[in-house]
Amino acid sequence: MSKKYLSEFLRNISNDLVLKSSFVKLFLSMKYSYLFIAFFLLSIVSKAQQTDLMPVPASVVMNKTNFRLSPNFSIAINGQADERLYKEASRFFQRLSERTGLFFKTWNVTIKNVNPLASLQIHSNKKGIVQINMEESYELLVDDSKISIKAETDIGAIRGLETLLQLIISDEKGFYFKGVTIKDSPRFAWRGLLISQPYHFMPMDVVKRTLDAMAMVKMNVLHLYISDDQGYTIESKVFPKLHQQVSGGNYFTQVQIAEIIQYADQRGIRVVPEIDLPGHSTAILTAFPELASIPRAYQLQDHWGVFDPTVDPTKEKNYVFLDTLLTEVASLFPDHYFHIGGDENTGRDWAKSIPIQAFMKEKGLNSTVSLQNYFNKHIQSILKRSGKTIVGWDEILMKKMDDSTAKAHFEKGEFEQLIEQEVPKDIVVQSWRGMEALLSSAKNGYKSILSKGYYIDLVQPTSYHYLNDPIPFRNKVITPDSEANLNRFESEIIKKIQNGEKILTSKEEELIIGGEATMWTEHVSAETFDSRVWPRSAAIAERLWSPATVRDVDDMYRRLDIISLQLEWVGSTHLKNKEMMLRRIAGVENIQVLENVIDFIEPVKGYKRNAANNFTKYSPYSLLVDIAVPDPSPLRAFNKLVDSLIQQPTAIQIKSLYRQLNFWKSNHQLVQAMAVNKPLLATITKHSASLNTISNYTLKFLEMKERLQIPAQQWMKEYMQVLNESMRPAGYCELLIGESLKKMVTNYK
Repeated sequence: MSKKYLSEFLRNISNDLVLKSSFVKLFLSMKYSYLFIAFFLLSIVSKAQQTDLMPVPASVVMNKTNFRLSPNFSIAINGQADERLYKEASRFFQRLSERTGLFFKTWNVTIKNVNPLASLQIHSNKKGIVQINMEESYELLVDDSKISIKAETDIGAIRGLETLLQLIISDEKGFYFKGVTIKDSPRFAWRGLLISQPYHFMPMDVVKRTLDAMAMVKMNVLHLYISDDQGYTIESKVFPKLHQQVSGGNYFTQVQIAEIIQYADQRGIRVVPEIDLPGHSTAILTAFPELASIPRAYQLQDHWGVFDPTVDPTKEKNYVFLDTLLTEVASLFPDHYFHIGGDENTGRDWAKSIPIQAFMKEKGLNSTVSLQNYFNKHIQSILKRSGKTIVGWDEILMKKMDDSTAKAHFEKGEFEQLIEQEVPKDIVVQSWRGMEALLSSAKNGYKSILSKGYYIDLVQPTSYHYLNDPIPFRNKVITPDSEANLNRFESEIIKKIQNGEKILTSKEEELIIGGEATMWTEHVSAETFDSRVWPRSAAIAERLWSPATVRDVDDMYRRLDIISLQLEWVGSTHLKNKEMMLRRIAGVENIQVLENVIDFIEPVKGYKRNAANNFTKYSPYSLLVDIAVPDPSPLRAFNKLVDSLIQQPTAIQIKSLYRQLNFWKSNHQLVQAMAVNKPLLATITKHSASLNTISNYTLKFLEMKERLQIPAQQWMKEYMQVLNESMRPAGYCELLIGESLKKMVTNYK
């Protein structure tokens, strides 16, 4: 295929896909071989007629009509519409103008807009309340003459507007909405994202653009983590020492908290606060050491991890303090739920305290968990007076026992033996260590949400999060994702699920009310936050919104690349900041040769970055590991090419691989030249050198295969060593194309 013909072929496909595919973007940047891109564009053309929506609606029926956009486009709202809907319709108008370049007559939608001939008719039956189990369903109809959104509440109508924006398509005539009938509602009521503020503080602009992105993919809970060992991050008028002395200078005022809540409410998103107690409380104890279990000098932590400082649960005066503090915080957040943390209490400070040990003996409390349950009951009674229901990490429910005893109870179906018996039934358990807590919660009548498997800070592949389902029977990837997992009988759970066994009844499954992605910010800055949250969290949003049967990983990735570009329209910096940060460390404007390397490496996964224990709150977070992103599209494309070669090699695929390998060889020379006297490029140069060496060996291997030569055993041993060595982390980054090539070498025929 000639370059000219192929260019035209690609351009036609680009028009069909409206430049939504990241592979088209790669072609237009001229960074990768034509044949390499052509292979993947061909692989997705057959899917171009499928829905590009994310999350996938409950019901989608495409029709053959189109609604053409023009400057005369108008919006009318009728029914019982709240001010929220008028504001969101106006914001929709503005975003539509920005996306299409059309000069509409107005962006402002008011109560006067009741024209029955308006292009978009929105009907809401009543005002929605932003709370758990809010009504979010809607119906969307698009044909060649009109668009209509019908919803029970304005919140449902807002969800419909977000779907409509994803339906924009263009051709040589301009922009249009594809004809469709959609009936949609969420699968789970709780679809959240946690932002931890004490580690690295995320300022207002980050929070707001995160809320915009959450609304775009229909997430509906912002879990705002306020206090930990590293700081207390909101203003306190009752105890001003908290924000004045232990915030590190970074905190939201109460006025700003109100601004965040209003901004979220406008988009149909709840805001749930968390004050982590009784552990993870160094910040509070630094300001008020008299609350501590052990008398000592306290200071804010600048490292990451689990620390011993703990509030003393035996002193009545401590509950007076906490009553005042929690009542203040509760008054700032209108949501019905309040998160009290409860995780990772080491119990060591309690064990060292003679008075606390005497108290436990007197009260018949025989474990750290029992004493913490005693503490939690007091906190619950405090928050109940503010009308709050508590949420806590799974330690607030689970008993402490040895693995063999826990497994024995599981095998006998004795789930009641796995939990603390006196935990109030109206709490919500957030399961983060394993499926044991989720199952135990449901079996014992507690509501729960799943976070295990949604820890996006661990930079795991999107497919891992996508196939991780809150309903155990639907979960295909129950595997340990951290050393903190509660794995006492996880292998038995996996075995039962793989055998098709439903561990929970339908009624018990209803107690699992959703899931929450967690963005712990130990290793992110405001500059890198978006690249760790998006676009992967969009796949989690789909898992929690869409029907359980929507689980085609290849199609998810196809649509993820589309939504990734659309997220930039609401301000996400996950794409653009990578290039900006590369320019800084390179000291030059044209960093294309560096992108050709970084697009194939990933940050180390899990907690490997913590292993050296040399990162603190004040470490530089502007290095290659911070620029690299998890699950990059070009790496996925390369791995898919190699998989195709293994299954059924074709001439065009082999040529694509040849060109890519030769490309890396020539690119390495440019990287070396750019890296001279630039220490910050040392790591990327090392990975580029690995690509160069791998390319040399792989080209030799392919040539021998073409000539029907059998590679010498010693040479193959060297080749495998090269591949293994290339996968060793450097600069907390991994080059993982070696895994695919090892499979190819083993299976290539």
